[in-house]
Amino acid sequence: MNYPCIDTNVVVRYLVDTPQTIAPRFRGVFDFFGKLEEGAQKVFMPDIVLFQVYFVLTSYYNVPAALAAEKLEGSCNCVEFIQARTGSRGDIGNPSVRKSGYCRRLSAGISRIRGISGVYSFDGDFTARGLALMKVE
Repeated sequence: MNYPCIDTNVVVRYLVDTPQTIAPRFRGVFDFFGKLEEGAQKVFMPDIVLFQVYFVLTSYYNVPAALAAEKLEGSCNCVEFIQARTGSRGDIGNPSVRKSGYCRRLSAGISRIRGISGVYSFDGDFTARGLALMKVE
């Protein structure tokens, strides 16, 4: 199935914010993940998104590695989790992978290859890459 892609920023907002602390423009993330948990919504999560979420949690938010892995496992249980084999695993040690532009380009490319036309994201940059920006609600 070609479900819409989910972007790193949507997963990170869900994991680090609460309904009381989240900025108004991101509030839909909690209802969105509720739909994922119920099975009413399905998404595609490329490996690079999973990697980037882990990296952001452990490096920017200083979440201990074991806790970050546990949180990701929990969030992925409610996602139609399809790993995209990109052949770029050797690039993970490369500092350029850590740049979000690389991750967005790779996610957009994987989406196009799979025939996916939309992405759930708070980042408008995906529209310049030919993907429809889907509302997270």
